[in-house]
Amino acid sequence: MNDIVTINNNDQEEVVNLGGDNASSQISFQLAQDFYNEITGKSENLKEFSRDSFILKLHHIEQLHHLLEQSTEQYNVVSFIETYSVNYVNDCSERFSSLAKLKLQVGARGAAIEDISVQYKLLIVLPKTQRPQEYKIHINLISRVAKMENMRSELNGMPFAVPLFQFETRKVAVFSIDYVDISVANALMSVIKGWFNSVEKNEISKVTKLIRSYSHFLPRLFKYGLLGLANYYVYKASQVFVPATADINAAVVFILMSLLTLFVTFQLGSYLGKKAERNLDSIYEQSYINFSGADENFVNISTTKIKNSRNRVLASLIGTLILGAGGSLLAYLITG
Repeated sequence: MNDIVTINNNDQEEVVNLGGDNASSQISFQLAQDFYNEITGKSENLKEFSRDSFILKLHHIEQLHHLLEQSTEQYNVVSFIETYSVNYVNDCSERFSSLAKLKLQVGARGAAIEDISVQYKLLIVLPKTQRPQEYKIHINLISRVAKMENMRSELNGMPFAVPLFQFETRKVAVFSIDYVDISVANALMSVIKGWFNSVEKNEISKVTKLIRSYSHFLPRLFKYGLLGLANYYVYKASQVFVPATADINAAVVFILMSLLTLFVTFQLGSYLGKKAERNLDSIYEQSYINFSGADENFVNISTTKIKNSRNRVLASLIGTLILGAGGSLLAYLITG
């Protein structure tokens, strides 16, 4: 091959010049890509990903299959091979060679799906090529619920808390295409992205997200808030129990009781704050695969845990407010 390969991109069709400026050999860009693949045996890769929380159902996989079939009708497709690989939460996995087998057998194990990998291998003969080109489409969809709940069970009982919601930034959908011709790859990727955008999405409220981002302040807010109130109540009570004429013994007893009250209040506020933080951090945006009753049951359990976490956050907040109001009422009764 000559030393120089240049691409002319005018208003007309793209062409590739082989050689220098005086070279007369020109081939289309499509043939140039095919020529490169035939000599080197290499293909290029196009990849996209998403973090959007989805609810994937079996009919969505059917839609993807039909969309890809329709989008490749314009090409001369020599071979269209599909493979579905499913991993379950119980460390089992299955592989299906057709959509019909997937629909028939995917719910037989009675376990929730952790992720599904869909792979298509296409042999396409483009108009200007004389041989079939291989295109590999790989779509990996991950159930965030399965990942999060496995992590929750592993971390249960640990002396430290791991904010589960921070794992929402991990990819839940990855699309890749190994291709020879970039125009074909872009067309296929456009179909896949359009299909994923049509899949039902899930999202928690913006208020929850906002509060959750400041959850690490809750322990300090609770303990120092209650401590400040306790200091105020101790000061008010001192005017009653330790007047100017009080003896030293009464003053010492009051000081000791005050220190004990402040210590208990500080520890209680810290405990309630940490509980609120830990429960708030375990509220995450659900993204999952729902192909069978096992998936639905697994998601329902996760939903219940999230609701319980939300209720415990509210209980900690209400408990703190009750303590503050109760202390205020007690101080009012004491001081008359």
